[in-house]
Amino acid sequence: MKAKTILLTSLLVLSLMLAACGSKEEPTETTVNLPVVGGEVQETEEPQEAAEVEVPQDTYPVDQPSEPVLMDVAIAYPVDDSSPTYDAEMRAYIEQILGGTVAIEDLFGLEDDQLRETLLTAAEGRLTLTDAGLEKAVDWLKNQ
Repeated sequence: MKAKTILLTSLLVLSLMLAACGSKEEPTETTVNLPVVGGEVQETEEPQEAAEVEVPQDTYPVDQPSEPVLMDVAIAYPVDDSSPTYDAEMRAYIEQILGGTVAIEDLFGLEDDQLRETLLTAAEGRLTLTDAGLEKAVDWLKNQ
């Protein structure tokens, strides 16, 4: 145990002596490279023109038209049942769903399942109907 203490003490003294022998001289030159914010810029090369990007010929999905078919997002239904213009808004909403495929008057008096199927078929591929909007439309058509 005494040997370990003497060894650690001598190692500590030796490291302090070596640290004290180090150079006290501070560096005379400090160089800091700052980025250029303003001023003149020397151009070494001529600017290159942008190369035309070639459109790939065979892209995924295969056998699809090159122009994308735009689909409308889910259309919002008139939420406020107490609005004085609710009937007109709901009629316009259902006519937008039907898209001229069926006259709205032909839907009056149909059963719930028939109304849902007709509205979903008319909107298929054009519109995305929400469940709440579909239920509101069916309820409105049942009350007419």
